[in-house]
Amino acid sequence: KHLKELTKYMKSEGFELQRQKNHLVWRHHTGVKIHTASTPSCRHSLNQVKRDVRRKFIQMGIRS
Repeated sequence: KHLKELTKYMKSEGFELQRQKNHLVWRHHTGVKIHTASTPSCRHSLNQVKRDVRRKFIQMGIRS
């Protein structure tokens, strides 16, 4: 369930799955990389990923 929701969200933000081993590594066409857990232990992990994406875009000046 987590992976399906995460994949749907990351694709909507323009990320592609670069590699999948212990963690999932997502890459945006602008070069932004996000690492996420493949089996998260927290039920709030999707919200944390959304927060990380938003902060990374703000840091890179892509979005405000």
